[in-house]
Amino acid sequence: MIRLSHPTQVLKGTINMPSSKSICNRMLMLQKLYEPEMHLDNISNANDSVLLKNILDNDIRDIDVHDAGTALRFLVAYCAITNGEWTIRGTERLHQRPISQLVDLLRSFGADISYLEEEGFAPLRIVGKPLKTPTTLIDVSNFKSSQFVSAILLIAPLIEGEFNLNVSTRTHSYSYILLTVSCLRRMGFSVYIRGRYISVQKQQKFDAEYFKIEPDWSSFYYWVSMVHLAKEVDLFFPGIRLDNMQKERKRLFDVGNRGITFEEINGGMRIMKKSQGELECNETSNFAQFPDSAMTFAMLLPALGCEFHVFEGLDSLKYKECDREAAIANHLQKVKVDFKKVEEHWELRSTEYTLAEDTLFESYDDHRMVMCAAPLALQKPIRIENESVVKKSYPHFWEDLKSVGFEIKYL
Repeated sequence: MIRLSHPTQVLKGTINMPSSKSICNRMLMLQKLYEPEMHLDNISNANDSVLLKNILDNDIRDIDVHDAGTALRFLVAYCAITNGEWTIRGTERLHQRPISQLVDLLRSFGADISYLEEEGFAPLRIVGKPLKTPTTLIDVSNFKSSQFVSAILLIAPLIEGEFNLNVSTRTHSYSYILLTVSCLRRMGFSVYIRGRYISVQKQQKFDAEYFKIEPDWSSFYYWVSMVHLAKEVDLFFPGIRLDNMQKERKRLFDVGNRGITFEEINGGMRIMKKSQGELECNETSNFAQFPDSAMTFAMLLPALGCEFHVFEGLDSLKYKECDREAAIANHLQKVKVDFKKVEEHWELRSTEYTLAEDTLFESYDDHRMVMCAAPLALQKPIRIENESVVKKSYPHFWEDLKSVGFEIKYL
């Protein structure tokens, strides 16, 4: 447990964000499948990516992905089409997250996959073999996870037969499907999107031997939250640009503060604030495409004085590393904010927002539940349980905070 505080509320310095593990995990898979000699620069040091790289580099057959849900889904598809016999397992929490839609689709291609324990859930046994599409149009419009679709797209050029997907653009985290398409295109594959239909061509025109992975925008939003809560700011983030691949960049201006300026300069972004400007806060936000940022904004808005906000698109949060719906409600309850589900959306009411000194925020063994609470230390000292969970996506988070004046006391 730590006690986190900031005596001056002034943030100045250069912050090198962790690389995007979403892009990194996709490119590691594509490198292994199609271009082993390609050099990947700025590989993520997040636990998930380190684990996935080790599995792929060492051709591990008895696979333990721990709590890495992305690695599990991507590796199921990879193993299904790669010669050999595999077992894949993870943590107890990961075994509770359904995977039957992905397995059923792969089986329809001819995959040899069996459940080792409960039907519909990992652990799995897989015997890799050639796969073939059973039809010219594959319907995945009812898939509950975008990662299932991404897993299939990653191996699409290796699947025999015409490959066309019918994908619902309303799928949660659809933007991550588009990110997978972007990665495939960077590998030289032609991928066409026509409305809800995605077609992948088999021929590859790869003319690059180098790919640099860009910084992670989900992690960047913790800093955007800090910028809003600080008194004075002058921060530079190398590699953060509005033309980055990640669609999540579109959320940058969801909260308006006229005291904050954003400037793209020297291949990165400089954020400055000399005074607290007038706040502009919409009444509704939809996080269906960017669920990893929902908790950050839910903690930020009440702290800024937004008394009412409607959150849409949170349905997938209960299936993450923890039940994030319940976890964020508990976080907010500690600052006297009401956060309840009303029909298909969540309503945040914060007319009585109060942050008491040394309020304890639990981790729920979830990196994002820890980091979304951290910016509140700019208002008052807080305590955070199990701070080491940040290693899953942002291992140097606490060191970066120290570099701009945060004080950390280990309890």
